[in-house]
Amino acid sequence: MPAFALRFVGQEALPARLSEFDLEQFFTLLSDDVAAIRAQFRSDHRLPAALMLLFMRVAGRPLDGFNVLPRSLLRKTAEALAVSPPSIASLRSIYKRRQTLSKHQLWAKTYLGLRELEPDDEAALTAALLAQAADASHSDDLIRSACQWLFTRRILIPGARRLQDWARGAFATVEAQILIEVNAAVPPSAASRVIGSAYSARPGGDNTHLKWLKTPSKRHGPSTLAETLEKVRYLKALGAHDWNLSAVSLAKQQAYARQVQARRPVKMRDIKPSRQLIELVCFLRVTLLELTDVALLQSSRRSQQLFREAADKAQSNRARSTTSLVQQAAKARAVLHDESKTWQSRVIEARELLAELAETAGGSFVSQVRKALTEDGQRVHACLAALKDLDFGGRDGDPGFEQWKAWAELQRLGASELKEDLPIPDVGAAWHGLVRDQDPRTGYRAYEACTMVSLRKSLRRGSVWLHHSLSFRERDQMLIPPAQWAVQRDEQVELLGMPTSAAEFLEPLLANLVAGMSAVAEAQRRGKIEIRADGMLHLPAMTSLADQSEPVRTRETIYKFIGSVQFPDLLLEVDAATGYSEALLGHRAQSPGELVALYGALLAHGTDADARGVASMIPGLEPAQVTVAMRALEGGGRLRRANERVAEFQSRIPIAALWGDGDKASADMMSLDASRHLWNARVDPRRRTYAAGLYTHVRDRWGIVYDQPIVLNERQAGVAIEGIEQHNSAADRIRISLLAVDTHGYTNPAMAIAKLLGFDLCPRLRDLAERKLYLPRGFNVPEGLEAVTVRRVSMAAIERGWDELLRLAASIRSGRVSATLALQRFGSAAQGDPLHRAAEHLGRLLRTVFLCDYIAIEDFRREIHTLLNRGESVHQLQRAVYSGKVAPERGRRRDEMKAISGSHALLTNIVLAWNTARMHEVVERLKRDGIAVEDDWLRRMGPAHFSHINFRGTMRFGVDKFAAALIQRAPGQADRSAS
Repeated sequence: MPAFALRFVGQEALPARLSEFDLEQFFTLLSDDVAAIRAQFRSDHRLPAALMLLFMRVAGRPLDGFNVLPRSLLRKTAEALAVSPPSIASLRSIYKRRQTLSKHQLWAKTYLGLRELEPDDEAALTAALLAQAADASHSDDLIRSACQWLFTRRILIPGARRLQDWARGAFATVEAQILIEVNAAVPPSAASRVIGSAYSARPGGDNTHLKWLKTPSKRHGPSTLAETLEKVRYLKALGAHDWNLSAVSLAKQQAYARQVQARRPVKMRDIKPSRQLIELVCFLRVTLLELTDVALLQSSRRSQQLFREAADKAQSNRARSTTSLVQQAAKARAVLHDESKTWQSRVIEARELLAELAETAGGSFVSQVRKALTEDGQRVHACLAALKDLDFGGRDGDPGFEQWKAWAELQRLGASELKEDLPIPDVGAAWHGLVRDQDPRTGYRAYEACTMVSLRKSLRRGSVWLHHSLSFRERDQMLIPPAQWAVQRDEQVELLGMPTSAAEFLEPLLANLVAGMSAVAEAQRRGKIEIRADGMLHLPAMTSLADQSEPVRTRETIYKFIGSVQFPDLLLEVDAATGYSEALLGHRAQSPGELVALYGALLAHGTDADARGVASMIPGLEPAQVTVAMRALEGGGRLRRANERVAEFQSRIPIAALWGDGDKASADMMSLDASRHLWNARVDPRRRTYAAGLYTHVRDRWGIVYDQPIVLNERQAGVAIEGIEQHNSAADRIRISLLAVDTHGYTNPAMAIAKLLGFDLCPRLRDLAERKLYLPRGFNVPEGLEAVTVRRVSMAAIERGWDELLRLAASIRSGRVSATLALQRFGSAAQGDPLHRAAEHLGRLLRTVFLCDYIAIEDFRREIHTLLNRGESVHQLQRAVYSGKVAPERGRRRDEMKAISGSHALLTNIVLAWNTARMHEVVERLKRDGIAVEDDWLRRMGPAHFSHINFRGTMRFGVDKFAAALIQRAPGQADRSAS
């Protein structure tokens, strides 16, 4: 069942408001229901029995009375039963007799096939909650899971107190086990030292070590890197790198760490000592893992910066050298044309000038960059020396690892020059001349530059690692271990839905390749494509769709009927329809103040306003309330669950079916302006401003199905695959089988991994005219296509690496490694690795099959462009929601940046869902009034419209209007009816 539909599960009363969509989807009597009710009950009891049936079907528990009753539901149910709708008071009077209430509850339970909880069921539920408690961040998540567990097994959901007892019991049991693990990893004597050190003041400052560790990195630079590494050294001095917490899931450790991050120090005294110890140890351990990643990323960026500056210097020197060469050549020419001298003297003088010319001309540009990097020895040495306290591990024979070990030994010996008797590993032909320079000091500086570059490459491909890191781990820690893979291979391959041998996979693929090449040849013969003499492929522009005027007029009419809306009203209406606030809080809001604070936090994360700015826009809200709610949104995956509810709701509205089947999507990045003081911000090459990236996946039905923050100017293929894999991991959703991306979201290995995970990666490639069709050696190319083909696909390489390819895909599917990290480690940085070679050649083959369809089939090409254009339209809406830039103090922590991305996506999804629902209502009204609205017109418009929404100004949330649907009803609350 979709996540948004499960919002009714476990509720104790009918919701006060139901949309037309809810009535049709979840509160409609079937013909069998009507017949059963008529056969069982007399006329005056049929309506209450029907309402009991409808409620138990969606809530999984009996209805105790009609405290709240939507009149729309009353009218619809009465019509279905062909009875007159009675007054709400008369309905309440029927259930004043407990015997009647019990009779209706028993009948509905029997009719729906529900049963009471048995002891075996309770044992199984307890075991399931214990398993989830190992990763959950709050007991509210367990209560929700318990309700859904019971609901899916058709077991009546008991009262709230019993659910709370189960959840708290599971949490307490897991926490007791974690305490045992923590005490084993950090003995009491060490624990007292750790606690004392964490709460002690730092030398020369007023802050404690704990507050210092909680302060995120600031702007990019050597001082920030130095401070990050100082924190790593402090944590290692406490022994955090040796603590064995492998029995505690990383998600649980991160949940405890977030508690410490969000809590003020003064509140620590209210926590039990055992809980304090668990939280602090997990915080220190997770902080070490995260800071190690941050330090290596900052170091990588620093080495990139030094290399880029060396390239700029080499370019400048080259320009000056070119000028000098021209001047020398002009002098030689002048000498040769000087008739006042003898020809012998002219030749001798010209030869001297030309000799100087040869000396001035340097080597290749890359060699000049290496030389400039060597000359920048002081900064290169500082970049390497900052990492000297990190205990790198690596593969024997790896160039980066061997050079690092040799450099570390040189540092231990206090060397500052390379003497002939000092052994160093091979640095390759490119660096050999500089490293073996006649000046031993120059050679030493060149060796340091070579080591810095090689170490960065080795870290990126995973041949050098750190054990106290999340992203830079050993390869076999990321993938399914070889021994486990040998045992589980057949089972894992079956879960992937892939054949066990490469030959079985390649046979139909090669058949598609033959058909695709024939289609391209046919398109050329018919003049639909042109292959020019220079080997360039030319595709004509796609023909525009006819009759654009009617869709435009229809869209304008629809949005005129919709009218303008205030953003707070829109947030409340979609919340009442989907219950996303319940997903964010983990429970229904206890008061209007809690709900408004949540909306404020959503706005503070998802727009350019901060906590103070949001509080000033919402009367009666304090900045402190917003800040606390903002921290609560940062963890636990609640933003992801809220987005899923809203996106699923939007895609189920009937009009959305006209926009697609829900099995295709596009993915692209939107840059969010940021301060240059944000250490992970980069310069957007298009807009020339510092920015952070938000990567979103937009389904063909327009909803954002996944979002994640990324760093600009890096390949996006990994994050593109990660979003689809996360979406497809849920069994109750329509699987996405095709993902359209632009050039940045594509690599050949990524196409291979996507195919093994069950979907097609379809890129809109830049410079398509220059792209060649890769074919296996010996492939028979149709006549006329030789100019656009190259035979660079090795079938042998695919077959040799097939098993490792399956192991990598299975590791992603099982959650051992993210697709983002996998593509970083086994992408271009892993050139030479058999796994990378297999992925590269399989990706080339898949790219050719895709390009054949893209070139030969105009409708397929149009579909890819349409998907990507929808993504761009959603980006325009996103920019309307977040019109400013990330404040300098925001986005420094990974959790905070994820909260910004998730909140922004949720606000965007809310607008899309509201617009979709309103469009559907208007279209239905127009059709009822006899106005023709063609489906083809509706297919060409979408819900990414925002000119009618007021995103700014004073925001007043009319919670009272939706209180019955959004606020938890207190016990004994007075009866009330909903209009």
